Amino acid sequence: MTKKKHSTHGWIRYLRAKMFGSGRYEYGVITFLAAMVGVLAGYAAIGFYLLIETLMIVAFGESEATFATGITNLPWWHIIIVPILGGLVVGQILRFLPNNLTKGVPHVIEAAALKKSDISLKEGFASAAATIISLGAGASSGREGPVVHLGATLAAWVTRTLHLNPASARTLLGCAVASAVAASFNAPIAGVFFALEVIIGHYALHTFAPIVIAAIAGTLVSRAHLGDSPAFQVIDYSIVSFWEFPAFFILGIISAFVAIIFMTTVNYGDKIRTSFSKVPYWLHPAIAGLFLGLIALAYPEVLSVGYEATSNALNGQYPLHILLALVAAKIAAATISLTGRFGGGVFSPSLFIGAMLGGAFGLIVASIFPELASSHGMYAVVGMGALASAVLGAPISTMLIVFEITGDYSITIAVMIASAIASLVSNMFYRRSIFHMQLANRGIYLEGGRATYLLKSAHVSDHMTRDFYTLQASEKALKARELLVVQGGGIIIITNENGKMKGILSFSELPANIFEDDVADKITVGELLRQAPNVVKSSDALEVALNKLEMSGEETLPVISPEGTDTVVGLIKHRVVVREYNRALLESHGQDKTIGKHG
Repeated sequence: MTKKKHSTHGWIRYLRAKMFGSGRYEYGVITFLAAMVGVLAGYAAIGFYLLIETLMIVAFGESEATFATGITNLPWWHIIIVPILGGLVVGQILRFLPNNLTKGVPHVIEAAALKKSDISLKEGFASAAATIISLGAGASSGREGPVVHLGATLAAWVTRTLHLNPASARTLLGCAVASAVAASFNAPIAGVFFALEVIIGHYALHTFAPIVIAAIAGTLVSRAHLGDSPAFQVIDYSIVSFWEFPAFFILGIISAFVAIIFMTTVNYGDKIRTSFSKVPYWLHPAIAGLFLGLIALAYPEVLSVGYEATSNALNGQYPLHILLALVAAKIAAATISLTGRFGGGVFSPSLFIGAMLGGAFGLIVASIFPELASSHGMYAVVGMGALASAVLGAPISTMLIVFEITGDYSITIAVMIASAIASLVSNMFYRRSIFHMQLANRGIYLEGGRATYLLKSAHVSDHMTRDFYTLQASEKALKARELLVVQGGGIIIITNENGKMKGILSFSELPANIFEDDVADKITVGELLRQAPNVVKSSDALEVALNKLEMSGEETLPVISPEGTDTVVGLIKHRVVVREYNRALLESHGQDKTIGKHG
């Protein structure tokens, strides 16, 4: 058995050397791997969909296409008991997951930025299983985020198997995400831009091409098995009047504030979950299932992904009071599901809430200006794009998703206006997206990417130099001159007899005739020192150090102990901070290593 294992590892090393040993093959190999990962993620998305569909039929007797209307014929106890039982099963799977929580898009963003695109295969499959059971039992969340995580898990497995470098790993992670989104929505263009906009964070050509190939592979897999049709069948809409454009602008603003309400409730749910520490975590999904069932007795549309109800709203089949009620009911149901540790994402709930909100807004506009307003179904499409853009923090890919999943490009301008305004307004009052909000709750701030996270998370103590000179204020300037010459400039820390900093000294503070020994031997450094323009603590973040360096205009600042006792423990240099920032920036753009060189 041992010999077989060694021979397998040897074969992998030989294959990797052949693939990456010459620059001629590097991009060809990455292209091949992109297509392979695209196919794997595409089949993962299909399997996800079919397993959820099967569980829904077993549990409720209805498929996704007729779920909301079909379960109204079930007895009340059936609607309540299924989410509870599903929650009990999910609770047991949570034992295999860190922090007893399922994974989604935020964890993929974190892996791409901070973990060299590595995701545990065991955790990925456990999280996927929990989500499939959750949605099959009626949890009010989305399947797209978990599918993205599962695809990323498979890409990470390929990366580990071939021992690829971080730049290649990040590219393949983006390939898996693009394929998963493309296969889920039958939307290859949207898949590409979602991966680049949300996960990768840049549009470099060496990353763009493989991601496009992966998205095409995932789409072809999906169309081969599920057919070529949009996720939602929507009738053709058109804009009735030029005077409707102010209404689209207003819908974007309203969508932004409803998106903020949704994100705030989810955020609040994440925080209050810790207050239920006396209740075993494995019971949380079952308790959430009870509340979901009670809501579903009045509004069965909120259960599971809710695609039938979303489609009905897009086709103008709901009256105003139902649309408004479903906005509130879905926000509550999705928050309960995510707070209660059910698996699932926020993509489908965002589309659902946006469609209901847009439809309600369209009906109100039509009642005020009946001759100028388009169908409220068209407003539902616009609202769906606007609210999802604000929640996901990805206006470009969300707009493309709306176009591709509806197959309707006639209202492009309306969707673009509302989505852009919604994203702008939500960014003014909230975080960039719900994903970054969830990461921030764990102390990870990635709105500005990996480089900004480095500045916020790394400490001055990790990047300061402890190689510096000190002199007491009573020492002669001759000694300061000698030390400055030895260290090639910079600054010397001047202290009192107790070792506390009194100021700093550099060549600029020395008199012009300092190299005349009789002058240097008569003046003390206490007469020449200047007060340090600023100091930083060793416990401060690099971001604090960079801001103080730039405000002071100094190349070097003293670093004092965390207690702030004026005891200097090191120096922090501007060029060191900028070098670390630039290195992280290059790594986040995949330019740290040539693609084919394995690590």
